[in-house]
Amino acid sequence: MNKGKIHSKSLSRYLAVQAIFNQSFGFDQKQIEKEFVTQNDFKFHIDSDFDFDKKTFDKVFFKKIFNNVFEKEDFICNLISNHLQKDWTFKRLPKVLQALLRVAISEMISYPQTSMGIIITEYLMLAESFSIEKENNFINAILDKIHQKLEIHE
Repeated sequence: MNKGKIHSKSLSRYLAVQAIFNQSFGFDQKQIEKEFVTQNDFKFHIDSDFDFDKKTFDKVFFKKIFNNVFEKEDFICNLISNHLQKDWTFKRLPKVLQALLRVAISEMISYPQTSMGIIITEYLMLAESFSIEKENNFINAILDKIHQKLEIHE
């Protein structure tokens, strides 16, 4: 199988999800950003057939979607909570799924001009790399509903 090149924004999305996942265990936001951006902490594994060059890492894009998760934290978490079934809460979702949804919604808010198809496709692929692809229908549905809600309020 041929290995493809991973795009800089795809790598940035992956790293943002990983950074938010790290933060969910109590790590400091600024320290995480420093490690990922300033120190180029690329101690992670991608379980896919992609090559990447950390020089193509889009730091501006990463910082925007990463920091927006914190700037709009209550808004993002409320969006997710309001679109869960009655017997589910945000805190009940697995931490990796929480991180993925928070970053995806942060991107929707930060870059509303990005095609929803691109956003959903990218985050569904990320779900596979984090071994939560069994949640793809849920991820697709909740991101689509939240996107529709965000469009109404633009």
